[in-house]
Amino acid sequence: MLAGDSPSHFAFLGSVRVHYKSYGEGNEALVFIHGWTCDLTFWRGQKPVYTSHRSLLIDLPGHGKSGKPRIPYPTEFFARAVDAVMTDAGVDRAVLIGHSLGGNIAYTFVRLFPQKVKSVVLVDAYVTRPVGVPSLQTRALYQKRARGLSGPTGQKNFVRQVNAMFSDRTPSDLRAEILSKMLATPEYVRVAAVTSISKLPPADPNESFDIPALAVTAIYTFERAATMRSIFPALEIQKWEDYGHFLMMEDAERFNRTIEEYLVGLP
Repeated sequence: MLAGDSPSHFAFLGSVRVHYKSYGEGNEALVFIHGWTCDLTFWRGQKPVYTSHRSLLIDLPGHGKSGKPRIPYPTEFFARAVDAVMTDAGVDRAVLIGHSLGGNIAYTFVRLFPQKVKSVVLVDAYVTRPVGVPSLQTRALYQKRARGLSGPTGQKNFVRQVNAMFSDRTPSDLRAEILSKMLATPEYVRVAAVTSISKLPPADPNESFDIPALAVTAIYTFERAATMRSIFPALEIQKWEDYGHFLMMEDAERFNRTIEEYLVGLP
């Protein structure tokens, strides 16, 4: 449950139900997009933010209380689910706040619906321009990744991968909760979310989006910063030293203060 909980709502993307929570009123909103195998409760520490602004918190398809069909899950499918929620909630324009895979989904949303985006906040997320039709080498890599995440061995690999996301700031009870919730996402969704081939055309290598953008990250490198700034030239980057992947949960107060200060500066 979320602190300051609100009733559940459901939008539809085709026949797939997409669960979300809605706070406040208005046609502009903060839209919180969780990461791989997570759910909207990962934002519970952001109660002071989402209850004081028009906000939408989404369970992506395959996650949380949303429908979980056995289908491919490329990033554009998730992005269209975000659009379905915004449409259902009467939101025309958003500040997209995406954690991890949610950052890539936010970028895909910008590519699909640029007129609906006011700003993006990338939370320990690394985005790159998608290339064209995946090569045979890329397809083979996806197949290898799928095998590595499947079955008993795949679950062990997944647990090892999640444990590597924590820092010394992640309390043991929070580690256990995060791992439990991520393991609750069906294996076929876990695999499909990181191995489904996108059907979108490749991005123009010179395409960029002149909108306000913020990256709050523990994984900063100059190379990654340069790549992301080539997509979002106005990108501001805040590097949090000694934090883990779930920094918005490790230090909710600092994260919330960062978001509020950023929102004040938006046009």
